[in-house]
Amino acid sequence: MTAGRHGAGLTAKWRIFTGLPAGLKALIGLSFVVALGSYMVTPFIGVLMVEAVGMDIRVAGVLVAVATFIQFGGSILGGAVVDRLGLKRTMVGALALRTAGLVLLGVAVKVPWVAYPAVVLVAAGPALYLPANKAYIVTSVSDELRPLFLGVSSAALNAGMGLGPLLAALLIDADPVVLLIGLAALFALITAAHQATLKPVARRPAAPVAGPGTAAAGAGAPTGKRAALRGALRPVLFTGLAFYLYFFFQSFMGLYAVGVSDIRLLGWVMLLNCAMVVVLQPVLADRIARAGYRRLVVVSFALMALGTAAMALGGTPALLGGTALFTLGEVFLFLRCDLELVDRVPDSPAFAFGVQRLTAGIGGLLAGVVGGFVFAHYEAAGDLGGFWLVVAAQCAGAALLALLLGGRRRAAAAPGPPLPEASSAEPAVAR
Repeated sequence: MTAGRHGAGLTAKWRIFTGLPAGLKALIGLSFVVALGSYMVTPFIGVLMVEAVGMDIRVAGVLVAVATFIQFGGSILGGAVVDRLGLKRTMVGALALRTAGLVLLGVAVKVPWVAYPAVVLVAAGPALYLPANKAYIVTSVSDELRPLFLGVSSAALNAGMGLGPLLAALLIDADPVVLLIGLAALFALITAAHQATLKPVARRPAAPVAGPGTAAAGAGAPTGKRAALRGALRPVLFTGLAFYLYFFFQSFMGLYAVGVSDIRLLGWVMLLNCAMVVVLQPVLADRIARAGYRRLVVVSFALMALGTAAMALGGTPALLGGTALFTLGEVFLFLRCDLELVDRVPDSPAFAFGVQRLTAGIGGLLAGVVGGFVFAHYEAAGDLGGFWLVVAAQCAGAALLALLLGGRRRAAAAPGPPLPEASSAEPAVAR
């Protein structure tokens, strides 16, 4: 009986997907291709700078750190860019920046100084693209469908993130110039596909506020955005914590795998991580959205603590089992963080996702600094498992903090007014 209901639920979700506007379906598919192409080069930029360009490893490390912060922290500008250009133009422009950056990276193999602007452009592309991508989805569907399609979008991105490095590994012996120019050509095609398939979408108007202060409130839109962000401080805090802890896993798993087993184990670990997100997040999206906020955040951090504690045991079974537990917490936590931020800043989803990416950049930067010292300490002591015990303790601390500060879920906002019809705007779903 349960299997029948589950099958019916999947069938209903498929019917919803097939009924989407063509542009939105195209964007979800293109999100996979963007992530695939991006992760064929992003994880290897440091190696490329040292091996192909001939850059000093310390300079390359600083450049990669700056690029990482631009990629995440620069997204806070996404809302302002979207307000000026619109969602479609922002995505197309961001992809054009990344295309130009890849071309310059190819040139940098022969002309090393070009690597500096090239890496900045490669990082600036996703800084603008990803908030606009998610905001396009949020703007194009009803509030009821928002969890499902944010989950589907995340699944598409994670599928590309998982397969991109594996595909790049098959091409590792290729001429770097040919590979980079080939990727630039791919991104040029992706840019053209966005331009051809996406329709401009109108922004969702702000819900009218009853009372004599309505006009004044409308005139003070920036103040309203800041006030909404102040009401989102808890979700911002837990989003930052989530990314801080996640980057310990992403950034140091490779070094740990080399230390206790084999670098090939990293491929299986990351494949398991991405596959679980791809499979579980769309299926569980509705339940994640309906679950009590405090309980879900506490359970998510607790699962991450159990997973990292299991990783400390070393060996392939412990690493894969720990990754599965950690990823389950990740599946719950990141989608709910997205939903909570958008719920609290409903009139500017691009700004909300820009804030999310900024917290990710700060979390990643802190994880890199703290993790580097902690890993070096336990490596020198010959006890790499101690590194994951420190991470597990931090995850447990985050769970305790969520228990104390998680608060209750805010009452759902009243549905906004329907989008005005416009010949240039793609119709919204279930409006």
